[in-house]
Amino acid sequence: MFAAITVGKTIGVRRAQRLAVARCAASSITSTLSLARSPSVRTGYLSALCVATRRYTNVLYRLPPTQTIPTHSPSGEEVDTELFVRQVKNFFDVLRQTQLIEMVYEMKSCPYYECLFTNDIFFQHFEMLLLMPKFGRENRSAEMSETIRYMRGWGATADVNHVLQDTKGGRASGSDFISTTHGILMGYGTPRTNKLAMMTLTGETAESDARKENIRALSVEPVELLPDSPPLSDLLAFSGQRTFVFADSDYGHHAVNQAVQRLPKVLWQTIKLEPQCSFFSHMAGANYVYDVLCDQDFPVSLERLGESGLNPFPVEWSEPRKLGITMRSICMTARFVRGTMNGGGFANSSTHQAASFTYNSRNVSKNSRLFAGGHRKHGDQLSPLAAQLEAGEIQKPVYQPVPRYAAPLHCRGSVVPANESFRRQ
Repeated sequence: MFAAITVGKTIGVRRAQRLAVARCAASSITSTLSLARSPSVRTGYLSALCVATRRYTNVLYRLPPTQTIPTHSPSGEEVDTELFVRQVKNFFDVLRQTQLIEMVYEMKSCPYYECLFTNDIFFQHFEMLLLMPKFGRENRSAEMSETIRYMRGWGATADVNHVLQDTKGGRASGSDFISTTHGILMGYGTPRTNKLAMMTLTGETAESDARKENIRALSVEPVELLPDSPPLSDLLAFSGQRTFVFADSDYGHHAVNQAVQRLPKVLWQTIKLEPQCSFFSHMAGANYVYDVLCDQDFPVSLERLGESGLNPFPVEWSEPRKLGITMRSICMTARFVRGTMNGGGFANSSTHQAASFTYNSRNVSKNSRLFAGGHRKHGDQLSPLAAQLEAGEIQKPVYQPVPRYAAPLHCRGSVVPANESFRRQ
């Protein structure tokens, strides 16, 4: 009798457990189906969709004062200044929607038109920030210091390398450099970037073999341009995994042929765009990005990009095109990366190292007093005080005059005595 009662209780418990499991499964299936029907519904035990973003790839730009923007092109065509500013700002709004960058930072305007071309004074490749020589652009010295302070304030940890500024007679422009997955392409042979700067970055002018190997680890591949050629970044752009987008002109064909010959290990895909078409793309990081910004007035180029497997973004670019301004020349790409010095390409394979940045290497730096956890503790300490004052970053001192105790209105007397017995009647 007791055994029968025990067996009956056990069977009842098991039936209750099965019913509970069935109800739970039915409720989960119902919630899953309702979630599939309405994507906006969020439940506590279902994780949201994760979208990969590149928080270390950013763009910095400046807008010149409106009165310094030319009102006419060199050919006499009228330029609408308000539309020019609107199209430049719209370009960065479109750029925010792509996977090429994570953030767009607008810096303070400088009192000259050249501050629009932020890509001319810097070039960054992974954790190395190359400063361009100041010869011919001495008036932009404070701008260069201020840009470094902007980057430090926004979290950049790149190592500033001034090897080009130390080269006597060297001329270089940041628009003649392009980052690829297999090193840096450097255009030379023009008044902007001469051969001496190229020899410095390829190690041909190094004093010792150790110094030469250290410089060659940057994997700088020279591309000789024609003397009157536009900047290399205006002719050529890296996109996707192994794609070069280039301008369909004599200068563009000359540049892309040399770039393909310089990097023979990669089976490159080349896409030619119309000669006057402005485009923007760069190596976004570890993951491949197939987004390309292109001038909307060139539908043939947009179709070629789409047919080749890339993702074109049309941008209105009529007014800057009148002044010969390209999309690449007005935005400086800055990668806010962490880790030790690494040039990529040959530097990754020349030594026995697993990765440039790991969990254990966060606190490993050349100066642990300035870095902690891969981030810079303090700001840039090397900026001159004159540049900070000229840029308006330091507030003007407040000169407070000596207080004058004037008599109250409609009353005679001066300082009110503390003793209330001497109050004025």
